[in-house]
Amino acid sequence: MSSVNYSLKSKNVRLLSSQEAWVRGKNGKPKLNPNYKFVGKLKIATPNLLITASDNQKPTYKGDVSDLNITAKKQIVSHFYNEKGKRNNNSVAYFAIKKSK
Repeated sequence: MSSVNYSLKSKNVRLLSSQEAWVRGKNGKPKLNPNYKFVGKLKIATPNLLITASDNQKPTYKGDVSDLNITAKKQIVSHFYNEKGKRNNNSVAYFAIKKSK
């Protein structure tokens, strides 16, 4: 069992676009949003591969899309395709859990 399948069984995991996932720091450089705990990242260049999402570590293998549940797969399709079934401009999606304050 891959670790991403275990992590995505949590009810709080949601799919984020890159605009929500990355924020500008005090020095103006982009960094991952500190309000979320990132579970994984899905890129269109490697559509069946989930990797870890981190702004300061080398990416590692996290799991496979085929291991995900049906809800996560539906979120992926709705993120990368519009209502007419055509590909949109999104190329990256992040799975994250909102941190409680």
